[in-house]
Amino acid sequence: MGNVEDGLIVDTDILIDLLRKKDYAVSLIKKIEDEIELATSAINVFELYRGAYKSRNQEKNLASVKGLLNSLRMLNTDEDSMEIAGKITAGLERDGNMMDIRDLLIASIALVNGFGVLTNNIRHFNKIKHLKVISGK
Repeated sequence: MGNVEDGLIVDTDILIDLLRKKDYAVSLIKKIEDEIELATSAINVFELYRGAYKSRNQEKNLASVKGLLNSLRMLNTDEDSMEIAGKITAGLERDGNMMDIRDLLIASIALVNGFGVLTNNIRHFNKIKHLKVISGK
């Protein structure tokens, strides 16, 4: 699993695959949930709710999202994570190498809390130094 100090933020792509009961996601979470704390971020929660409200079956999907979120700790933004996000953004902009702001915020929340990120979108997070990124597949 690699060395992640305090836990892993499960990224939205894997959370969606859990909601869809995809075999790899279910077995991955079952395999690691006893080894390390799994959490999500306020940004991931926003993305899940946005998707549920955009869907054709809002009521069912909202219930599924709420059920999944009841099983995970949610890490929030705070001044420290926003400072880190600002620092990372300034550095990336200086290098002409920006990234999606939501992924940047997820990464900053992870860094402040000593967490890594569990995702299938490795390239989204690889630009951030000192962030442990673990592939879901």
